[in-house]
Amino acid sequence: MGLLIALFAALYFYQANPDITGLPFVPEQPVFKQIQINNALLKVEIADTAGKRTKGLGGRESIASDEGMLFIFPDIQKRSFWMKDLQFPLDLIWIRGETVVDIFPNVPPPLPNQKDDDLPVYQSNKEIDKVLEVSGGTAQRLNIKVGDTVKII
Repeated sequence: MGLLIALFAALYFYQANPDITGLPFVPEQPVFKQIQINNALLKVEIADTAGKRTKGLGGRESIASDEGMLFIFPDIQKRSFWMKDLQFPLDLIWIRGETVVDIFPNVPPPLPNQKDDDLPVYQSNKEIDKVLEVSGGTAQRLNIKVGDTVKII
């Protein structure tokens, strides 16, 4: 009976405080923002927690041509990414501060039945604090290049 009361109390607390995060029983809600690179506006899901960064775009069948995921890290260093559970090619746009510092275009998804231990790891060539993942070919289509300014709106 005590466990049931605690569960109802937790549910009530969450409903009264929907902006809380970090509790193990509270699912992380997606946060979306817009970013501007050149004249292009993209709707991006923000991945700024370990859980969101670990999941990334894995398991999704696709993303729209004007969408992406922006990984935000608390510090500046070289980062490594892999394409676990990815279903489509991505452009990895490496960002430091508000500047594009590198682009890995058309990073392929894993091969069917490829084991996690065999997945390639893609490491930034420079120290960064953000990575933008968009569908493969987006950087070329939008003429995104090294040195471009990225603004989170």
